[in-house]
Amino acid sequence: MTSNTPDVQPTTATSSSGSDIETVDNGIEDETGLLAERALASGPIDDQTSQMIRRKIDLRILPFLCITYALQFMENTSMSYCSVYGIFPDKKLRGQDYSWILSIFYFGYLAAEYPGIALMQKFRVAKFLGFNIILWGAVLMTSAACSSFTCLATMRFLLGVAEATISPGFVAIMGIWWTRQEQASRSSLWISFLGVGSFIGTLIVYALTQDNAQPVSWKRIFFELGVMTFVWGVLFSLAMPDSPTTATWLNENEKVAAVQRIIENKTGTRSRNFVKAQVFEAITDPKIIILGLISFANAFASGGLAYGSFVIQGFGFDPLKTTLLSLPLFTIQVVAQLGSGYLVSRIRDFRLHMASLAMVPPIVGTILINQLRPDNRWGRLAGVWLLGSYPVGFMVILGLLSTNIAGTTKRSVASGWVFSCYCAGQIFGPQFFKNAEGPAYRNGIMAMLCAFALNAFLSQALRLHYVLENKKRDRALEEMSEDEIATIEKLSEREGFEDVTDKYNAMFRYAL
Repeated sequence: MTSNTPDVQPTTATSSSGSDIETVDNGIEDETGLLAERALASGPIDDQTSQMIRRKIDLRILPFLCITYALQFMENTSMSYCSVYGIFPDKKLRGQDYSWILSIFYFGYLAAEYPGIALMQKFRVAKFLGFNIILWGAVLMTSAACSSFTCLATMRFLLGVAEATISPGFVAIMGIWWTRQEQASRSSLWISFLGVGSFIGTLIVYALTQDNAQPVSWKRIFFELGVMTFVWGVLFSLAMPDSPTTATWLNENEKVAAVQRIIENKTGTRSRNFVKAQVFEAITDPKIIILGLISFANAFASGGLAYGSFVIQGFGFDPLKTTLLSLPLFTIQVVAQLGSGYLVSRIRDFRLHMASLAMVPPIVGTILINQLRPDNRWGRLAGVWLLGSYPVGFMVILGLLSTNIAGTTKRSVASGWVFSCYCAGQIFGPQFFKNAEGPAYRNGIMAMLCAFALNAFLSQALRLHYVLENKKRDRALEEMSEDEIATIEKLSEREGFEDVTDKYNAMFRYAL
């Protein structure tokens, strides 16, 4: 592929992370610098070249996202595994101790969220994430040596600190490499690995506990997951590129093409400059506020589902059967997320409708769990399995964070808000599961039902907001000529690399 390079004199600036970045002195704020300038001057990319570059990106980037997410959710469900394999007698946890062990992880997550995102904006994103993956592996291994509630709680807090920037970092990566339309299916793939990780983790636990579930087996779970995560973090740091500028598997023309592909996003890749005005814009944007509320509702139910192993065990199953009977739940998670991702990539303006529809099976499931007679354990178990589609709501809002928010600082603040709400939901959710109410946990299940219903409602409220905003912007162009609109479109494409926010980009339209 050939491209026409404009007569622009690049300068070299050294970032705070110590890496050299090519920049240009004409408004380009994007870290791709001269590549962005060349991409803008090259015009639209042809379909064949775009598909070739996309295949390379899929093969080189997606595996890192998928495997990392699988490891994260193998670890996140490890406490649930341990609850039925000896951690209670071994650690002498009583009353609401287990709820607090679950929640304290998210106190660490919450404490590190905004500082972590601020640091990530200043440093090379892949290397920063790799360091945090290594840290979380080390903390997880150390947890196996804990001998008290205090020690275990401390390690859980540090684990939350280490994992706080993983999902926000992946949101940033989506905008760097894929078009808005492509992001839906790619997001659904790596997010679906929360189910894959849970499924694999369950099988690992089952294999480790064939010795009649001896109490020490929980230590093996922590340690072996920690070793896998630590090794993966080293590989991630060495092999994951930060942007097209550092992708050694792309030649110079292919790097330009990779940037050309995402011009239509009107979000650029990312800037390392902090813009105060974008902070105020983010915290006063009702669309971002609603995104956070959806995140809270989804995470609230997720926090409650951490008690899923107790609920299943309460139906009268032994620990080994409890482990195996969790597998259909994780299978449904994977199928629901991949299926939803496929549908929203094929059906225009269907993302938020899909988020609402995905709440229907969990609503039915919670009703079955609470309303069926106690002796109907298989019917109530089917209700637990139906909860598996709830993560689709979280998948949708993660996609909207990368597609519907322009301006790096604004997106960072929005990500911090959304994931802070996620932490709050994860903290409060388990607290509705009172130890005295086990194994039925009727109030906890009812609280999850309310969260699912709220999730569905808020998704439609957000969609209505996006629709009205898009129509308002379309009306502003009605009196303009085709030439005027074409000129504004060219300016809009450039503004994506000048760190202009979605609010001030006249041609930006919100994905629905």
